[in-house]
Parts: sequence; structure tokens; C-alpha cells
Amino acid sequence: MNDFFDRLADDVQWTLFGQHPLAGAYQGREEFMPATIGKVRPLFSDALNFRIRGLHGGGAVTTAELEGVATARDGVPYDPFYVWVCRFEKETIVEVHAYIDSTVLNGILRRLSQE
Repeated sequence: MNDFFDRLADDVQWTLFGQHPLAGAYQGREEFMPATIGKVRPLFSDALNFRIRGLHGGGAVTTAELEGVATARDGVPYDPFYVWVCRFEKETIVEVHAYIDSTVLNGILRRLSQE
């Protein structure tokens, strides 16, 4: 996953879809990372990892199916399913449409973000 994030353009257009508080459009890595991953990372007792379940397409657009793998601070597994549709310009990811399992994300936010 480090390779993936290393390929993001500094001005990547990232749209996170779903019915949760982190949904929205983000312009650039510096806006996206703290507003999303930065808000959930403190809720884990270990690192958030991603397991790639499938890659589809190639060329200018590739779709990645991913599973989140972590444990929440309260011991509950955090295992949402993600789909990221990534648009490339050469080797750089310039746009991502990301879909996440809103039920799992809302669950951890509801349980732990107000401690």
C-alpha cells in the first residue's frame, strides 16, 4: 500500500462516497489524509492495513478491491470492504473514487470517536 500512496499526485482529486461523516470530495493529499485516515487511525490498537482482493482494468483506469484489516481500541475487528477506482496519468494517480462499507466505518466512529 505504500507504493499506492507514493503514486498519488500531490493534487489528487479524491472523492469518498458513502453514508458516513468522512464522505466528500478532497483536493490533494494534504487535505485527504488528515480528514479521513487521520481521523480513524487513532481509533485502532494496531496499524490499519489493506489486503488487496482484486485489481481490474489497467491503463488509464484501474479498480482495486480491498479489505481493511485492523483492530479497534475496544478489541472489535475493523474489516470494511473498499473499492477504489483510480485514474492514472502515466505512473501517477490523479483521481480516486473510493467506496467504503459505511456500516463498519460508522460503527467505529460511533463507538470510539467520542471517548
